[in-house]
Amino acid sequence: MQQFLLIALVILGGASYWLYTENQTLKENNVKLELAIQQQEEAMTAIRESYERQGQSLLTMQSRNAQIEQEMNSYLDIFKRHNLDKLAQAKPGLITTRVNKGTQQVFESIENDSKELEALNNN
Repeated sequence: MQQFLLIALVILGGASYWLYTENQTLKENNVKLELAIQQQEEAMTAIRESYERQGQSLLTMQSRNAQIEQEMNSYLDIFKRHNLDKLAQAKPGLITTRVNKGTQQVFESIENDSKELEALNNN
């Protein structure tokens, strides 16, 4: 009977030690998993913020593109309504001044757009 109690005590002690080590391992794994989940949540937040910024930039670019297309259509409409060859032959000084002024405005607009794009690329 004493041997039985001793064997039972050894078995229960071994089982208790095994359960204790398993519990410690599970706690360590749980801490590692919680850390991994936190890192994944931070990465998802960063991705979500980046996606939102890209969406805003895309909307801004689409709006600007619509403005540019509208401006282009108004310029093309001017060319459709006027015969510039005939007008340039009749009044060369008038046309030269206006064309030069318009060309200067286009170049300034391109320069400003280039500066805006460079600023966006640097951000």
